[in-house]
Amino acid sequence: MSSWRNAGAQGYAGYGEMEGDRLPQTSCSPQPGYPPGYPSGYPSGYADGSLRSTTLAMNFPDTSSDGSDASRARAHHGGFQIEWGRLTFGMRMCPYRRYAHRADDVYLLDRFFVISELADIDGDSVKLLLRMLKFMWLCDYTAEDICSTLAHASRYFVDARCLQLGDGEVGYILATLAFIAHCHVHDETCPLNIWHKYLFRKYCPLKTLNAAVIRLLEIRHFLLRLSDEDLSSRFNRLMEARALAFRVHGPGAGEDYRAG
Repeated sequence: MSSWRNAGAQGYAGYGEMEGDRLPQTSCSPQPGYPPGYPSGYPSGYADGSLRSTTLAMNFPDTSSDGSDASRARAHHGGFQIEWGRLTFGMRMCPYRRYAHRADDVYLLDRFFVISELADIDGDSVKLLLRMLKFMWLCDYTAEDICSTLAHASRYFVDARCLQLGDGEVGYILATLAFIAHCHVHDETCPLNIWHKYLFRKYCPLKTLNAAVIRLLEIRHFLLRLSDEDLSSRFNRLMEARALAFRVHGPGAGEDYRAG
């Protein structure tokens, strides 16, 4: 597959739009994808169901444009002196720091790239994935929710190396895998059409994105559960990256740049 945007032309469009743009049932465990020892029960913020996440996302500014969102980020980012040299992809990410919604997102995304075993990352992918993190925060997911989602997505990406990706496609594949992972990790999810509207609208049609989801599921044989050991390792490394942000920047690392 030379380009995942061409997936529909390679036989996957026949699956059509899934009802409600949700993933089909799989044979993997229906339990939330949290590491062993994580408190049982649903994470906070699920009381109002998927309607809550969808409603929040519907009120989220259009992230496909740079506009006032980037201006707000520039206005408030100056308070954080991120030590870019301490981050594996710091020099790649630094030029796009204004797209970060929170200071800890920079550390979290850097660690996500590391555990996804990337050799390099392009600027467009950095911007897209920083927007994705903002999207998830504004959908009211907790830090544990997001780290679990990224832990799964990073493993899925490692297993998708058979794909031949073009320039700038890495970010879109990672974002698509994050959508798949969040559908597995959480009982209450934000539908694919909402992800498409705010992250993929200018890149591909919804039908093509749906076909790409199916293709990525096929690569994993529709099995989304990770081993306990693999999940714990990835989850803990992401949480450690976030903890580093708080050690360096204090409580402000978790504050929205838009607040102020």
